[in-house]
Amino acid sequence: MKYSNKTATRIIEMIEQDLFGVSEICKIVNINPKTFYHWKKTRPEFKEAVDDAITCREETLVASARMGLKQLLEGYVQKEEKIVYIPDKKNSVEDYEKCRVVKKKHCPPSIRAIRYVLERHDKAQEKAKERSFQARPLIIEVPDEETKRQLMILKKNDFRAGGAYDPEIVAAVDREITIKNEELRMKNGGGAIDL
Repeated sequence: MKYSNKTATRIIEMIEQDLFGVSEICKIVNINPKTFYHWKKTRPEFKEAVDDAITCREETLVASARMGLKQLLEGYVQKEEKIVYIPDKKNSVEDYEKCRVVKKKHCPPSIRAIRYVLERHDKAQEKAKERSFQARPLIIEVPDEETKRQLMILKKNDFRAGGAYDPEIVAAVDREITIKNEELRMKNGGGAIDL
């Protein structure tokens, strides 16, 4: 079937309103599902409109779920209406309303909903705390030069044991320490530095 704006608009509206799935929508507008996917692939404006409709639908569903969850968390009043009819003596075909009873029932907050929200909140806080720990660099202060040297060897060996037995790693670390000490000596005016 040839692409038409009218058909595309109907498809977008049905997706947005969450009335049907793709196969049902295609049956309603008399197109093959392959045609729908072909249009989506070849027509960027159609694909964008479908994606926007899906996003809008998702946002509406999430808002509805939040409202329902809020109602479960706070409790709500449920109205129950009962109407009693009795046969009309004058007209046997029709009934007339004898009485109408409206009951209001208070539904307390749902413990399951409260637990769900609290657990979700705790998980979010744990993730945030975890991210903040990962974001901070690890800083280790060492009191003496030999410990500093051993830590540098460990770092050069990708934090695996045995780096002190590798002469190349030890030599590289010693060179690095010598260069840093030279830079410090030059920075301090060329005087000798005690280690």
